Amino acid sequence: MYDDRRRAKYDIYADIVETVAKKDLCLLTKVSYGANLPVDRAKTFLQLLVSHGFIREVDVGDHKKYKATRRGLEYVETFRRMKKFFAALEEPVIVERPKPSPIALPGRVKTGVPDLDSVLFGGIPENYAVILTSPSCDEKDLLVKRFLHSGISDDQVVFYVTADISKATMLTKEFLLNFYLFVCSPQAGEVFKGSSTVFKLKGLENLTEVNIALDSALRSLNTSPGRHGRVCLDIVSDILLQHHAVNTRRWLSGVIQELKAKEFTTLAVMNPYMHPSEEVQAVLGLFDGELDIYEKGSGEDSAKYLRIRRMLGQTYQENPIVLGKDSLRKQGTS
Repeated sequence: MYDDRRRAKYDIYADIVETVAKKDLCLLTKVSYGANLPVDRAKTFLQLLVSHGFIREVDVGDHKKYKATRRGLEYVETFRRMKKFFAALEEPVIVERPKPSPIALPGRVKTGVPDLDSVLFGGIPENYAVILTSPSCDEKDLLVKRFLHSGISDDQVVFYVTADISKATMLTKEFLLNFYLFVCSPQAGEVFKGSSTVFKLKGLENLTEVNIALDSALRSLNTSPGRHGRVCLDIVSDILLQHHAVNTRRWLSGVIQELKAKEFTTLAVMNPYMHPSEEVQAVLGLFDGELDIYEKGSGEDSAKYLRIRRMLGQTYQENPIVLGKDSLRKQGTS
């Protein structure tokens, strides 16, 4: 079946010359097949091309055969090149307008994750206590690290409370000035020695010990009015497992109020999949805001997202943001 409705005559000329050029000498039937034309139309086009010197007609015995000329080959090359220019002119021109600078409201604490700061209009409100709910994943750990790093970069006092020795060890190698580490583990005394900014606690069985360490660090600070600090409480799930909802809620309530009085912005971290839903809800209600990391898709198509579930009395964008490990690591080097 032959259909030339989409081919201009100049395309057909080029197709015929190319077909003929592929063979030293080409029969009419081969031209018809190669150029996708009925034999009678192929013959008409061949005669035209012969008359203009694009193809030469050669008698071979009782048959007429065709041979492409130099002029014909030049036509094909020029025509194909011009078609590329024509195609480029048909493409829409996309004018990229400069993106407006993200709105940053006053009194915000940068999280260290630009996309999150953007949807929060500059970051977490100062003196807020926000909880991050997340399964155990690299993205959560990187986000916490970005939060701490941003505080160090802004010359804030930064507290990090953890029961994880490996995380604590890694951070002490990276952060020095204004960084206070609270390690709630029996092995803390063996690993960390001789530092006035590292508080080594026996564990989380005795929450009063944690309170004393935090109070001691807060009292030792020489902070001037208006100089804010930040703290990451990466022990909420550990406390909830040992002390359950009532005692955890009582402890968190007191710590949050004390940190607010010292102008600290708090980011607490909890894995909600480790606890009964009623205990999770008992804890969430203590916080001014809630961030949530969740996963969509499976296998290679899976991705982690971060959404803002609530932020008391604040305006924010509700669209979730994609959390990429590579981008979070790159932000860490900027």
